[in-house]
Amino acid sequence: MIEPTNICNLNCPLCMAGSGLDKRPKGSMNFRQFKEVVSPAKDFLEFIYLWGWGEPFLAPDIMEMIDYVGKKNIVVDVHTNGTVLNKKIMDQFRGNPKVKITFSIDGATQKTYGYYRRGGQLREVLKNLSYLIKLKEKYKLSSITIIWQFLIMRTNEREISTVCQMAEEIGVDKLRLKTIGIGKKHPQYNDFMPDNRKYYRERKQPITRKECEFINPGCPYVLWNGDVTPCCHDYTQDYLMGNALGESLLGIWQNKKYSQFRKDYRKNINTLCNTKCKFKKTSQIYFKEFTFK
Repeated sequence: MIEPTNICNLNCPLCMAGSGLDKRPKGSMNFRQFKEVVSPAKDFLEFIYLWGWGEPFLAPDIMEMIDYVGKKNIVVDVHTNGTVLNKKIMDQFRGNPKVKITFSIDGATQKTYGYYRRGGQLREVLKNLSYLIKLKEKYKLSSITIIWQFLIMRTNEREISTVCQMAEEIGVDKLRLKTIGIGKKHPQYNDFMPDNRKYYRERKQPITRKECEFINPGCPYVLWNGDVTPCCHDYTQDYLMGNALGESLLGIWQNKKYSQFRKDYRKNINTLCNTKCKFKKTSQIYFKEFTFK
């Protein structure tokens, strides 16, 4: 997982970047740095999550990154709020890279959408989404998967059926309904938590899942400045494992500190994973996914 930038243009209230809780210096990884991170590990990479605490398409070199990885036969997964995309950027997808691009759109109306995606305009995002879909169809870009992700909360839960219809009509490949992660002690818990309990993230029974993918098969989180942490939820970089701009990513993964981190996880004594992690055995991150194509 590589963070192209921690700069964002929206002010989403439960996001580290949007709420102002990310106190790191703002910046973006450039293409030279990206190659320095990826190149030594390219033979071991199956996919790259190209997003973090920021809007990826605000990174000036983002399309060079996607194109470079695509030529290495590595699948790219990138999440966007869709607001800064334009025809010049999207036309570059005509190279048909192996990419899954997810648009975060949490409303069927500007009122519900803007309640969370503060500063965004639903009409513009849907226009950009539609343009990319038509581009994919026109040039038969079979390697590109376009996903609409909808974060379920109190203000929009009654729009789910409408959004399902909108997503199918506009022509996305998939619609993903995601549960919202917010603790009961959060001051805005009652503002965002859905009325209908079936949309709650925490279930009564444990959810069957494999080992955390940050541990197995392994997904180091590379920040825009090269720092490597074991998880994107290490918000304050308390578990810094190295820097991929001075060391190889594979070397960091195999170093003593990172190896001990994984051993402690499996012994259930890892503070970040076994104590602080907000995801529990009963956490259902995605409520439902619809495939239209």
